[in-house]
Amino acid sequence: MKKDLVIGIGVGVPVVIIMILIGGGGHTSLDFEREIEKVIIEEPKQTELTQSLLQDCSGTARCITGTVTKIVDGDTIHVDGESVRFALVTAPKSIGEESRNFIQTICPVGSDVIVDEDDSQTGESYGRMIGVIYCNGMNLNQELLDADLGYLADQFCDSSEFANDSWAQKHGC
Repeated sequence: MKKDLVIGIGVGVPVVIIMILIGGGGHTSLDFEREIEKVIIEEPKQTELTQSLLQDCSGTARCITGTVTKIVDGDTIHVDGESVRFALVTAPKSIGEESRNFIQTICPVGSDVIVDEDDSQTGESYGRMIGVIYCNGMNLNQELLDADLGYLADQFCDSSEFANDSWAQKHGC
């Protein structure tokens, strides 16, 4: 009887240890299903961002995402420290402060943005990238023009990828 008990313990303990190792140390299959669900749930976030970029950006020039780090004036912001000029929009000093406040209201510092660089103006303007800025689901270039807080820079209609966009056409391109 003692011999059977010793054999049982000698065989049983390693078997239990192996079962724990194979079985995940006490995890049930439900635990592993939850881990798989977490991975599956996290995947669409990447897809949504990719779809958003593809939806909002056109052409072949840069399409960047970032955070507004500074609102310089009524037609220039900084995105992750890089200066970005609003394509086809100008906000002269006479309305610049009001335009700047408008941008601050709808897209404050710290907001996430997508910038679609103008394919036809990749040479920059005074060290600034030129593009359309999307923030909080809005095209900021269009919002400034629609709110009469900026003017269409129509001298660039012949050289801007965005000249045929509905918002640019509506304002005179």
